[in-house]
Amino acid sequence: MMVSRITPPRSLAEIAASQIREAIVTGAFKLGENISEDRLVAQMGISRTPIRDAMAILSREGLVTVRPKRGSFVFETSLDDLAAICDYRQMLEAQGARAAMRRDREGYLARLDAVVTLMTEALARNNAVEYGRLDTAFHQAAFDHCSNSYLRDSYSLVDGRIAALRANITAPYEARRAESMDEHGKMLDLLVREDFAAFDAALTIHVQRTADVYQRALAEGHLGPTHDPARRIAT
Repeated sequence: MMVSRITPPRSLAEIAASQIREAIVTGAFKLGENISEDRLVAQMGISRTPIRDAMAILSREGLVTVRPKRGSFVFETSLDDLAAICDYRQMLEAQGARAAMRRDREGYLARLDAVVTLMTEALARNNAVEYGRLDTAFHQAAFDHCSNSYLRDSYSLVDGRIAALRANITAPYEARRAESMDEHGKMLDLLVREDFAAFDAALTIHVQRTADVYQRALAEGHLGPTHDPARRIAT
């Protein structure tokens, strides 16, 4: 008799971590914001233990900082930290794209083409949250198609932080999303033509602009915690 593999159900902590992670990477929780344990208990209808376990999971992912006797906070960054993330991301994405083109050129390019189409539609609707999700999907595609677990795992060390930074930094600026859209279309075109030198240059410009926009967002007060007690995370 053939039997199928049983997938263990997710724990309450894993489910809670997934929902809180989504709130962080979509910008519902801002950088540096205190994530109220009491509010999460009330909203999710679970005890404090899985909430605290969820925070431990997110702390290991670099999305949350747990401060003894003070609570849990969304991570914060600095210009130096952001520069390091950008360098790390640039190196990995350049190699990830090359590996994906070697291992699954057709599937990778088809995925990018589909994502760029959806990004164009989200931009036209001025849907910043959906655009951000698709932006994340564009860059994640290289690691989904590269057939290299080491590259994929290396990128996973920062992908959540990158998504959260993207949501916090890009969302306030409609003009930056339009500029970003052009950059993604150009990067796709360069990959189709297998012009990797030009792709690297375009990727460098795209990634390094993050630091410039971060400085602007910081100066204009778009970063940092908000204080809306009625705001709910998606459940």
